[in-house]
Formats: sequence, structure tokens, C-alpha cells
Amino acid sequence: MGDGRSGKPHTIYLLPSASAPVRTQSSGEIMQRDLDMPTWSGDDRASRRRSRKWLIASIAAVAVGGAGTVAALAYAHASQPAAKPAAHVPVVTQPTAVQAVAATQAFLASWAGADTTAAAQDTDQPTAAQPALQTYGLGLHTTAVSFTGVAAGTPDPAVADALRTSFKATAALGGGGSFDYTGTADVVVVDGKPLVHWAPSVLYPGLQSGQSLTYGSIPATTAKVEDRHGVVLTGKAYPSLAGVLHALQTRYAGKATRTPGRGVSITQEGGTATAKVLRVIHPAVSGTIRTTLDAGLQAAAERAVKDSHIGTMPSDVVAIDYTTGEIRAMAFRGGDAAFNGAAAPGSTMKMITSAALFDKAGLTPASSSPCVKSTVINGQTFHNFQNEMDPKADIAKDFAISCNTGFIDAATAHLHSGDLREEAQDVFGIGDWNIGVPTTDGNVPDEGGSTNQVAAQSIGQGRVTMNTLAMASVAATIADGAFHQPILVPGLAQQSAKRPITTATASALRQMMLLTATASYGTAEPRMTGINGGAKTGTAETATGTNGWFAAYDTANHLAVDALVIGGKEGVLSAGYVARDVLLAG
Repeated sequence: MGDGRSGKPHTIYLLPSASAPVRTQSSGEIMQRDLDMPTWSGDDRASRRRSRKWLIASIAAVAVGGAGTVAALAYAHASQPAAKPAAHVPVVTQPTAVQAVAATQAFLASWAGADTTAAAQDTDQPTAAQPALQTYGLGLHTTAVSFTGVAAGTPDPAVADALRTSFKATAALGGGGSFDYTGTADVVVVDGKPLVHWAPSVLYPGLQSGQSLTYGSIPATTAKVEDRHGVVLTGKAYPSLAGVLHALQTRYAGKATRTPGRGVSITQEGGTATAKVLRVIHPAVSGTIRTTLDAGLQAAAERAVKDSHIGTMPSDVVAIDYTTGEIRAMAFRGGDAAFNGAAAPGSTMKMITSAALFDKAGLTPASSSPCVKSTVINGQTFHNFQNEMDPKADIAKDFAISCNTGFIDAATAHLHSGDLREEAQDVFGIGDWNIGVPTTDGNVPDEGGSTNQVAAQSIGQGRVTMNTLAMASVAATIADGAFHQPILVPGLAQQSAKRPITTATASALRQMMLLTATASYGTAEPRMTGINGGAKTGTAETATGTNGWFAAYDTANHLAVDALVIGGKEGVLSAGYVARDVLLAG
């Protein structure tokens, strides 16, 4: 209040308590609020009744001025809402190195003392930190956790105003062993108090939301891979198998574990999926993964793809036991096109085209189909690779000399769009295979009503793509008279063909492949001498040249083989040498 000596008047508003006395402006006498009755008691002892519908609040305002006047102000209508206080916005700044170290030490001391509540309070997100700290201890079955070497580092660009600290952590694991690592924490100053900025990575670097640390059983990550006779297979001894062996171990090593190990892992929420094994405390005892491969034949295949007749051209080969579908060997030079290639198969496609002509059009090997120098389909000219001609040729002769025009004319006259695709899928099982490791599927697209595409795809051009695994399987289906999906792991489920190859079709195809392998005009004859079986050659035209293909089977060892040489001018002069080497070694 003013003391009466100042030249300026001061106004002070006082809110009295329920029993605070109020002085009247006129008389200076005291009036007392009766809390029970809706009346005011005055000096004249007269009562004036007021309505209880109103709450009357009296505020005495005393103004001390030059004239010594007193003013009284009254505020009524208590239903007026009170103003809400403004939300507090924390002020965040960067700590000094000393502050960051001290805050981290305080946090770690509480954590090491198993006081997760206190540790959480040393962070900027206590409600998130406390359950995470508890989960850490439960997941690792810790008997103790300790920290040393706290040091300040540099600002963390990912967190505003944060200074990063580092520390050494040691978690003593239940059942023996320990988990040591270097941890990090970001520290910020919030309203003047240094706090650890909470994130899952405070528990372990790189840990993300929804992940936790777990100490428990871990499977083997490696296992011995053996051939069908128990010979250990390695990438060093068989270079083409390096990727295959890795894929087998990735997929099957855990299943082949004899005794699980124990270690620390990052697991996804719920602890059912292991994202990463961080530390192996007790190694698992690895088991053995048995394959269908034959080490002796595999060694021969590794040599075959480097046959001197093909120089340094990239090549690959696959050998299958045609009675079971079991893969006996695969090798490549210049990239895995054996299992994961996708190239036009050229005239080896005529094995499938012939089957479609027999099954869907009722043709036979003896059906007439003249081999002319070239044929025109809707303005597009197709020719024979070496200008073959035989006006009296039938399907069998066209097959043996690999006449394109004979097959194109027969296919466009007797087959419809989709027939080749259906034959490849339904009879030869071309599609989505699970052989035990990843592979690229063969593909015979629907021609979409295009006669020109039917013409091109009937001779393995157009949009048809295959690899040596797929074409070896086609030869195997013909040789055995049944489709057996190729597999690399014994006992793996093999999909069946939608429609079994008929006895008549299989017999007709074997007849034509035998003619190709033994007749003087047969394109495969030079490479099939001394081999009891049939074959089909192929030369596929590409944008940059040609590729040589050679598919064959040998009844003496039940092997079906397909080989591809990238850049090979003719199948018999390139892939034929690779396939022959493997068949003779079988």
C-alpha cells in the first residue's frame, strides 16, 4: 500500500478470505460476511435478502491517494471459467563435457545398482526407459551389470543439442559367461538439468524399437555339406558350389544342428525371431547337410566347363539322375547360369514343341513338314541357321537336322496361342521349383494371339527363357517317361506335373533324340559317339551373337545333361563338348 507520503496514488486489489473484514466507503465501519445466510449485516441491523441463485464475491479495493478516498469493487457471476495456465515448453540446451559425463555416470550407477526407477528418472523419457531397462535384465538373465570408462565425445548430429558419451558395459549372464560391449548415450540439458536422452540404443548400439537382447539357445550357422556318399563338399575344392553351399547352410544349418549353442541375440518383439546373433557363448555342435550331388561327377563338371574346345567362353552344365530328379552335378564358368540363368534355349526348345505337336495336334515323328530355306509369317522372314533344306522332311528329320522352318510351319499351322506354354508347364513341370537353393524358373510366355510369337517361340526364340537346369529336366522327363522335379536335398518335396507325359509322346521323342545322336545327318552325332542315348542341339541367336546348347541323356548311367556356352556358334561345336565330358564321367 501507499504510505501516504508518495505523490502518486497506488491501487492494490485484495481478494479477502471468507471471513476477511471489509470496510465500507462511507462510514469506515466493518461489515462481516455471513457464510450461512444470504444477507450482509450492517450498522443499521437491517437485513436485505438476496437470491441464492447468485454467488456474490466482494473484493475490497483500497486506494490511498492525496484525498484519502477508498474505492470498493465487486465481481460477481462465479460461472465465468478460469483462464488455463499455458503448457510448459521445456528448454533444451547442449551440455558441457563435464555435465554429459556426470549425467551418464549417474544413470549408469543406478542401472548397475538395479534401481531402474532411479535410472529412468535420469533420462528425458522415464516412462519408456524403465520397462526397457527391466526387459534388458530379464532377457539376458543378468546377475550383475557394470560400467567403466565413461567419456564424452562429440555432438550427435541426429539428436538436437545432444553430446554423445561412451562407456564399457559388462553384463554377467545367468548360467555363466559375460557379454561385453561398448555402449553410447546422448545427453541433453532439459530446463537446466543434464539428462540421458532415451532411445533403445542406450541399451545396446543399434538396438531399435520392438527389439530386445536375449541370452538363450542359438542354432548352428554352419554345417558340413556332404555329397550323397558322405564326401565333404567345400567351395575351395568345388568352386562352382560356393554359392550353393552357402545357400544350403543358410537354409538348413539350423535344422542340421546336433546340439544348440547358447549366446546373445537381438530378437524381435515377442522373442520368437532372431534378427542377429551378437555373441556366441557356447558354440553349437554342427551337424551334416546331405545333398544329392556326386563329388566325382561334380569334379568332372568343374573341368568340363573349362574344356579346351570352348576357349575362355562362359559356360555351365547340369547333370540329373533322370529316374529320380536328383541333381548330381552343376558347374559354371563366368557366372551361375546353371541354376539362375535366363536365356533363349534355341532349338533345344524343339523337344517341348514336338511334344505339343504330338499331344495337341495328333502329329507323329513321321508327319510331313518340309524343310525349306526360309518361311514368311505375316511379313516376317524366318530362316534356317545353316540354310538346311529337305523338301521331303518329316518332323523326325526336321528335329535331327534342327530345321527351323519345318517346325515353324508345323507350329503355326497346328498350334494355338498358349499351347507351348501349357505343354511346358503341364507336361514338363516348368514353373516354380524348390530344389533346396534359390533358382530362376524357366518361362514360356503366352503368345497373346500372335502367330509370329508362336513361330519364334516354337524354335526357342521370342520371349522364351530357360537355363541349363530347366533344359536338363526336359531331357530327363523324356528319358524316363515321367517328370521328376529336380532336387538338391534328398527327401525334399517334389511337385508333380499336372499332366503326365504320355507313353507314346515320350517314346516318339526318344526316337527322334536317338536319331539326332546316331544318324550321319544328326546334329548331335559327333559328340554322342560311345554314349547310349539321345540328344538335341541348339543354337540361339542373341542381340550380340549366338549361344550354343546341348541336351542329352545316357541310359547307361541314367544321367540327363544340359550344357550352355555363351558365345558358342553351334551347340555341337561348343556345349556339346561340355555335355559329353560329363556324360562320359558319369
